[in-house]
Amino acid sequence: MNPRVKEILSVKPFVIQSLWTDGKVRVTDFRRFLGEYEGRKDSLFGKILQPEIFVQARTDGRTILWDNLTEMEDYDGTIIPGPLDFCPDVLFENSTLA
Repeated sequence: MNPRVKEILSVKPFVIQSLWTDGKVRVTDFRRFLGEYEGRKDSLFGKILQPEIFVQARTDGRTILWDNLTEMEDYDGTIIPGPLDFCPDVLFENSTLA
């Protein structure tokens, strides 16, 4: 299993530098692996490639996420806002050591 995102150190469009649970600092360039979605506001990935949204990235100690960008169905069937997050393995594979 790959390490997980422990802490975000810096966020700038569209690059996040983060500390991972293995103690290493990695850089993830979201434009590099999501660039095909840039300008597509109808796409969830296109939404995070807007500077004002991208800088709202945070971590839960496991991955990088953006709050309230998706919708999900609650247990009672109510549609509620949900986070857009990435599998930590995808982030690891699309990052480089700082």
